Amino acid sequence: MNAKRTRARKILRVFIVFSSVLLVLGIAFSIYLHENYPSVRDQARAEENVFWGLSNRLTQEDRSALVNYITRTNTLPHVLPWWEHDRDMCSAVVVKYIALFTGIKFFHTGAWQFRSLRPCNKCVANERKLTSLWDATGEFDQNGNLPTGKKEEFVQQVLSLPFKQDKVYVIGLLWDETKWWKKIQEANRDVNSHLVLYVNGKVIHFFHLNDEHPLRIETLKDVFARGNMKPVWVAEVHEKSRASAPDWILIKKEFRLVPTSRELAFEQNVWPWLSLKRYLRFPAVPDFIPESWHEVSKKADTLIEKTLLMHYRNGFDPYPTAFHEVKKCIQDVRMCYSPASSSQFCAEASSSTQTSLTDGPFMLLRTVPCSENSME
Repeated sequence: MNAKRTRARKILRVFIVFSSVLLVLGIAFSIYLHENYPSVRDQARAEENVFWGLSNRLTQEDRSALVNYITRTNTLPHVLPWWEHDRDMCSAVVVKYIALFTGIKFFHTGAWQFRSLRPCNKCVANERKLTSLWDATGEFDQNGNLPTGKKEEFVQQVLSLPFKQDKVYVIGLLWDETKWWKKIQEANRDVNSHLVLYVNGKVIHFFHLNDEHPLRIETLKDVFARGNMKPVWVAEVHEKSRASAPDWILIKKEFRLVPTSRELAFEQNVWPWLSLKRYLRFPAVPDFIPESWHEVSKKADTLIEKTLLMHYRNGFDPYPTAFHEVKKCIQDVRMCYSPASSSQFCAEASSSTQTSLTDGPFMLLRTVPCSENSME
């Protein structure tokens, strides 16, 4: 009997010591966050504002040149805050890249409310900047299913749409394993759980897949080849529609990317995903707490991860730091020119092989940042 009491007392003492250590560590960490988060928040906001200020100074031709570079090289400027990389942020990513590529601003919301969102009476609804080109919303049942064979039929219809190289599109998709179906049903809006941006023949979206970086650029065929996405709708992006007298009917103001052969590269030291991922451990929406607490847990997630990531960033850039004209080199004269100004920049082409010029006055030999044309 005494042995049992002694054992129980030892267990109790260990428990008390362990709880005390956790409490002390929790208090110390809370003090650390309290002292550091205000400066971290201001620093993060300032860095984001610097990038978007840089973006806002781009001309429409610059934006088209940036699209040319991105879709040719399959390299994306990362414009989503690090501490949001472990969340489902497909809509935010689409909104940010539309703003970067076109200058057109959309409101961010859940993917299923993107087309219809109007957050205030004086706000311009997202739908006034979109024209639906293809829509199968009415074909889905109350559980998000399609009749047999319809998915394959709709995929082929979307792949066959006459997408134009000088326009920007948003595509709504329903992921087979979405965890948001209850919210989609409650909202009673669209049935898509995912959004992708389609521009210049490439899909840009944010989607977690194994250990690959969730920010992805690929073809539309690649998206459908995985077999877990159903197409729901396709819409064209344009300037906000306007009404004019006497009928006051909303007429869309068309948007087209400015035709250019230029390419505009970006500078950014991107944090490798597997390294960044190690810091993203605090769950934004834990399964073990009531749903009514999720707003609090999201704030805690942001507070903890933002503080850690901004302190241990290791020299990585959260946003692009500059845009640079890509040089185009003519090999047989060994000179580099800017297509925008035709001014001489360098004499770096170094191959002894002679190449005939068949694609007009400029032939792309290599791409290197051109500091003389920096827009920083």
